[in-house]
Amino acid sequence: MIPIAGLHIPALAPEGGQLELAERIYGFAVIGCGNISDTHCEAIQRLPNAKLVAVVDTLEEAATAKAEKWGCEAYTDLEAVLAREDVDVVNVVVPSGLHAAIGVRAAQAGKHVITTKPIDVTLEAIDELILACRAAGVRLGATHQLRSYPVYRRIKAAIDSGRLGRLLFGAAVVPWHRSREYYAGTWRGTWALDGGGALMNQSIHYVDLLVWLLGDVEAVAGFTDTLIHAIETEDSASAALRFRNGAQGLLRGATCTYRGYPARLEIHGERGTIRIVGDEVRLWDVEGEEIEDNPLAGKEGGASDPLKGMAELAVEAHMAQIGDVLRAIEENREPELNGLEARRAVEVILAIYQSSREGRVVHLPLKPAP
Repeated sequence: MIPIAGLHIPALAPEGGQLELAERIYGFAVIGCGNISDTHCEAIQRLPNAKLVAVVDTLEEAATAKAEKWGCEAYTDLEAVLAREDVDVVNVVVPSGLHAAIGVRAAQAGKHVITTKPIDVTLEAIDELILACRAAGVRLGATHQLRSYPVYRRIKAAIDSGRLGRLLFGAAVVPWHRSREYYAGTWRGTWALDGGGALMNQSIHYVDLLVWLLGDVEAVAGFTDTLIHAIETEDSASAALRFRNGAQGLLRGATCTYRGYPARLEIHGERGTIRIVGDEVRLWDVEGEEIEDNPLAGKEGGASDPLKGMAELAVEAHMAQIGDVLRAIEENREPELNGLEARRAVEVILAIYQSSREGRVVHLPLKPAP
């Protein structure tokens, strides 16, 4: 096992052999050179069985600067990178509404695909990507890094072991702030490329946690509004959720909160309550376990908000998820966070948007998964 600050990435098992991890190096191309690409580039470079070969951006200066920073080659032509035999995996970090289109082209070129969140912004595009990867025989993975944070892994283990008993209620509150400059003159806050606003871009981290921890959502009733920002999509949203296992949930996401504050997650079971603030335990009260009560948790802000700086933990969490995709390639299995898994949070958000537009409860699934 390769330990990484509380995370453990097992050595890969090559086909039919006992080779060490470093003897099979996967070449990566990162597509898109915005701010979040640095986290992906660093995660790739720090994995012992991965090598960053190229970065791609439509802006030559952006690609050149990123390539110089990470010691790889710069491209503005995606097809030239896809033609390279030393590129095994394409990591897509462009605007959200372009994820599937680029992923499909990569799959057709025989490359494995990893996308940042959301995997894309429509179910039709997501399904096209899933089917393209299946047809090409390549792996499709996504990154929802909070799933690999130790605190959320700990909650998942408590739920899976039955220590919380029957799940009753889950809530996520994401009172974040984005400036007017953040949205000005960019793809952010547009339906075509962002696919939504405070829910699809920011709060999707916590929607993903809710479905991962509590299971599939059966129905939603939601409200979305644009209260402050001059954008097409919402900067404020609230929703009630009913999960298929009978649990209920609440979701509140915003990018218009004054100053912005750490996100909060609560999980309630018949034998326990867990409250997380800013990726730290505020309360852990589980039957038979010592109570943890930390009133100062989250005071400095959580590492999950990229505008507060991509902390070391975020890089390590990306390493864990990218590393799992590489293990999936070696073991001929689906990644833990595969295309179908990443699709779940997007479908919940799309259902909330539909509920807000139509003023009614919306039942899921919206569209059968492929």
